[in-house]
Amino acid sequence: MSAFSDLIAKCSNELFLMADIGLTCGGNIDRTFELVSIAKEVGFDGVKLQMLESAKLLGDTSVTYTYPTLNSGKRTEVMLDMFKKLEFSDDQWNAIVNYIRKLGMEPIVTCHYEGGVERVNKLDLNFNKICTWSLSHHRLIKKLAQNGRPLIIDTGTINEKDLMSLNLIYRDAGGGELIVLHDFHTDNLAEMNFAAMSRLSELGFNFGYTPQGRKDWLDFMSVGYGVKILEKRLTLSRDIPENGHWKAHEPSEIKEWVKNIRECKKAIGVPKIMPTSQDLEDARKYYKSAWLIVDKNAGDAIEESDVVFKRPGTGISSAYWEAEFQSGAYLKCSVAAGTMLTWEMLQ
Repeated sequence: MSAFSDLIAKCSNELFLMADIGLTCGGNIDRTFELVSIAKEVGFDGVKLQMLESAKLLGDTSVTYTYPTLNSGKRTEVMLDMFKKLEFSDDQWNAIVNYIRKLGMEPIVTCHYEGGVERVNKLDLNFNKICTWSLSHHRLIKKLAQNGRPLIIDTGTINEKDLMSLNLIYRDAGGGELIVLHDFHTDNLAEMNFAAMSRLSELGFNFGYTPQGRKDWLDFMSVGYGVKILEKRLTLSRDIPENGHWKAHEPSEIKEWVKNIRECKKAIGVPKIMPTSQDLEDARKYYKSAWLIVDKNAGDAIEESDVVFKRPGTGISSAYWEAEFQSGAYLKCSVAAGTMLTWEMLQ
């Protein structure tokens, strides 16, 4: 069994739910621990963070980034400063990862730069992770592959040819399987292309979905497509005027989301047409049976005009009557008009 299959087998309904706190932790260790505790409490299987060193990630340290907030309008920050606030020391990383494991969850850390590979490896994680914006960073990908672990990627900027090429690059460098999260950066529904998940399945990938916002119905739809891994951004408060919080889910919302996702997954069932136990029980009450509308004696044949079909369905079903009538239906005993016929009454 692969590392990913082993992980999935431990999850409720074989769906790995990952709480994304990479931005919303704010680089604050206390807030991080609180978010991890909430993730465990509401039923997540894992927690995702991001390994950053802004000075090693950014060449142009003057670039700015503008993002919305829930109640404070748009905010512009120097990206170097924004990322710097999200950095943790190696000791902090050890404490975070150990705490996630202590609570029985899987730590996932997105590595954004080559220098982070050694730091990630020291954490002895079961999975490598990169984001969309590292898909063309082949040297980073090859370095991550050297530990032989599976790699979780987001799509977004690549097509099928790019994906297959990336899979070969990672495998040839010594890496494990590629786990592909369907990803997009658009509000245009026509470009979201959830049907691509069917193609990922055909290609043999374990796949999932990484939502970019608060359209929960898209998450439910992804469950219908058979995702094995699904993440959602968690925040203590959407009011926090920092990047990523406005479109995250607060604890009460995320609890309801986890409940609904688990129920959605459970409701998928199996590819087989079959009635529920309640349907079978109700069929006895609401299906129709044959009722005599004339008096009949023992040995009499039953003509088609002698019966009507009425509830309940505990007698001879209308579904079987025609075949039985054509082969000849005769009574063993006298039966009065207004009686529901049963198989025991027939010869």
